[in-house]
Amino acid sequence: MRPPRRWPPGRASGHCTRRTSIDPTNWPDEDPTMEYALSAFNAPCGRAGKFALICVHLRSFADNLLSAAPAAPLRVLLLLGLILLGPGVTVAAGLRESALAGSWYPADPAALGARVDGFLSAAQARPPAGTIRALIVPHAGYDYSGPTAGAGYALVKGQSYRRVLILAPSHHRGFRGLSVDAVDAYRTPLGEVPLDLEAVRTLRASPLVRADGDAGGAEHSIEIQLPLLQRALAPGWRLVPVLVGDLAGADDRTAAELLRPLADADTLVVVSSDFTHYGPRFGYLPFALDGQIAGRLEDLDGGAIERILAKDAAGFLAYQARTGVTICGYRPIDILLRMLGPGARVERIAYTTSGALTGDYRNSVSYAVLVVTDPAPLAAAAPDLPPAGAGDSATQTQLTAPSRPSAVAAPPAESDLKALHQLAIVSLDRAVLGPSAERDAAARQVAAALPDHLRAPAGAFVTLKLHGELRGCIGTIEPREPLDRAIIANADNAARRDPRFNPVAPAELRDLEVEVSVLTPPRPIASWEAFRVGEEGIVLSKDGRRAVFLPEVALGQGWTREETLSYLARKAGLPADAWRDGASFTVFTTTKYAAPYPAGTPGR
Repeated sequence: MRPPRRWPPGRASGHCTRRTSIDPTNWPDEDPTMEYALSAFNAPCGRAGKFALICVHLRSFADNLLSAAPAAPLRVLLLLGLILLGPGVTVAAGLRESALAGSWYPADPAALGARVDGFLSAAQARPPAGTIRALIVPHAGYDYSGPTAGAGYALVKGQSYRRVLILAPSHHRGFRGLSVDAVDAYRTPLGEVPLDLEAVRTLRASPLVRADGDAGGAEHSIEIQLPLLQRALAPGWRLVPVLVGDLAGADDRTAAELLRPLADADTLVVVSSDFTHYGPRFGYLPFALDGQIAGRLEDLDGGAIERILAKDAAGFLAYQARTGVTICGYRPIDILLRMLGPGARVERIAYTTSGALTGDYRNSVSYAVLVVTDPAPLAAAAPDLPPAGAGDSATQTQLTAPSRPSAVAAPPAESDLKALHQLAIVSLDRAVLGPSAERDAAARQVAAALPDHLRAPAGAFVTLKLHGELRGCIGTIEPREPLDRAIIANADNAARRDPRFNPVAPAELRDLEVEVSVLTPPRPIASWEAFRVGEEGIVLSKDGRRAVFLPEVALGQGWTREETLSYLARKAGLPADAWRDGASFTVFTTTKYAAPYPAGTPGR
């Protein structure tokens, strides 16, 4: 049994993980089901943990009886009992009550309004040139991300919109596709926010969209934005609340095409996302906690932000996959990037971390605000197609040829793997020793000699070992970019940007073993029981988190299927048994080639 988690006062309004509405300093983090249930009892339970527990049991008992008891009088009595439990219980089917008032933000309307107005008036950001079409804003409790989010909403203060489309990650439920609430309105202490029911009906006609939305009211990523919008915008707008779950294959493009027509001239698109979640609480420790932590976090976030600013959806996803950076809303961000047209411009407005705010970086969450401007509404953009020549780094563009087949590369022969290995070697040379005329010429020569079928899209990994120990490993799972570009980028990143290690030093090159792995396209499996441990690599996705193991990981460790999945869940920042329920899986196989770093590499 784990000891109770102790947080400083006020941390109840913290970050995008599970939250209770009672004081977390008095409640052990033992039962996530109970923790979710408690979030519905803000008003009646206050900070009395014992009474909250009674409320949960009473409501559970009543729910069961309401579904089973045929007697009308008993139903009436139970309904009255539910009402007596207070406003934390949603009785009206068409209204979603606040699940965050009194914990993530103030429950008193006057106090909440004053708090939000303070965020808006304190914002220092200068409005960008052009018409604002979309915002990316954080979604932690107002004690933490409120001022940063306020810097974004201040840019649209007083503006009139007919519709606000919110794209937000699901933290509590795993599902594929999109989900929209089956309610007529949300309610916060500042009043009701009606839904755009016509737009909602349009979305629900798509097989990609579920109609259950925030079932149970535990999700915070949409509601946390509403008081800010209520104070910032002129009245009269309606809400389209979209939760984004796991996306596979071309789901992100499908979602972008589905949502784009809603983003007309009278619509503001809001993407709700925090950035890096660092520390043991989030299961993500890519580097040590030391005096350089603030800069390292900003660099890690900066790599993602750089790709967002470039409107590079494929590069953004590749960066997330390589680094494992815990951006909870990376899927909504991906969809937004695919909705943008050629005239769209993305600017960074604000950035901070909870560590900078509290002075405690042991568990830190990053917050950023980005704004999208475009002379034309997003609805006018052309359909999203893979950009010609788009890559994840300038280096790739310099080293690869322009013509590329459209089919996914077939499993490569040994001669192909050796050619890719040589491409990785010359890329490592440039990454570790730095560009030079001789090294650049050698790299171009190797890249130009590759057969055309090695320029087709494929997932790939580059793994570095030093004296038999892992020294760096970065890869891309989905076949989103040409194979040669993937090898170039992954070699560079394995040497310089694997967040678990310091950059490879020039003196280490001669002792490296370099392995290239080419992946088959991931395919979904119906159940974890279909996973062939040791033969297949596996990707686990749940609650906006994701982790991957190559086939050799379980084989080398001698793990069973269950042990592999437990370690994989922990790698994703989830409980060890999270794979048993609500997770989705894809599997793949690899073809690989490993050899020592050659002493006589051209260009050295």
